[in-house]
Amino acid sequence: MMIMTATSSPFTFPFGTFNADAFSQYFPDTDSMGALARGAMEASTESTRASVKGLQEVGQTMMAHMKQQMSLSVETGKKLAEAGSFEDALSIQTNFMKSAFENNLTGFSKVSEVYTETLRDAFAPLAKQAKKAAKRAKTAAA
Repeated sequence: MMIMTATSSPFTFPFGTFNADAFSQYFPDTDSMGALARGAMEASTESTRASVKGLQEVGQTMMAHMKQQMSLSVETGKKLAEAGSFEDALSIQTNFMKSAFENNLTGFSKVSEVYTETLRDAFAPLAKQAKKAAKRAKTAAA
């Protein structure tokens, strides 16, 4: 194991060789630094879980929307095949367009709601940890 010193490395070390006393002088509260780092990691993990869960929910919502849209298309195709006149076909197509538009608005609204929830859930643990860090920094500066 090689110990890096100011002479064995091209980098400049602020303390020459590592000096635990000097480190403690500059960073007196190492226990709280560890707790803060652990809290940041836990918050990041919780945030990632919320993101994954949200993205899975978005996928399920999109699939349900696409399934509904496809059913509407198939149903309209059957009606068009049975249309007795051009006017009937035009009416069926017009109704399809109205229904498809409303279905898309509803589907996109649901996806938007899921994304909003996902962002809120994903950022909540990070915001909580940031508040803790700010409070500790304020206390340390006082």
